[in-house]
Amino acid sequence: MPYARFVDGRFRGTTDEIIQWAARKWGFPPRLLRAVATVESYWHQSALGDGGDSFGLFQVRRPYHCWGACRIARDSTAFNADYYGGILRAYYDGRMRWLNTVERGREYRAGDLWGSVGAWYAGRWWTDPAKGYIKTVKTRMRDRTWRKPGF
Repeated sequence: MPYARFVDGRFRGTTDEIIQWAARKWGFPPRLLRAVATVESYWHQSALGDGGDSFGLFQVRRPYHCWGACRIARDSTAFNADYYGGILRAYYDGRMRWLNTVERGREYRAGDLWGSVGAWYAGRWWTDPAKGYIKTVKTRMRDRTWRKPGF
C-alpha cells in the first residue's frame, strides 16, 4: 500500500471519534466513513464476515489486505479505520492502476470518490457489485443510520 508508512492506528477515543479522526487524517468527510462503517460492521469492531476472512469496523479482508497486519486490524478499531482510510486515499489518488488491467465498468482514474468506495467492496472499478455497494453506502449516509434510535 503506498501509504502504509502513515497507517499507525494510534488514536484513542470512542468509535465515532476514531471514525472522525481517520476521515480527517485521510481527507474524507466523516459522514462517509460513518456510513461505510454501518454497512461493513454496524460499528462493531468484533464483526466477522466472509467466513472469518474479514474483520473489524471496516471489514479488512485477510486475502487482500493483511500483509502481516491481520492481528492488529482485527484487534484495533483505530488501526482498522486508519487502514481503510489509507486504502481509500490510494484508490482516490489514482495509485491503484492495476484496476485498469482487470474487469471494470469504466476506466479507473484518480479523483473518483464513489468509484473508490465501491472498489473497497468489490475489488473492481464500477462493476455491478461495486455499484450496489455504493448505493447502499449513499443510502446510509443520507439516512444517517448512526443517529437512529437503537443504533
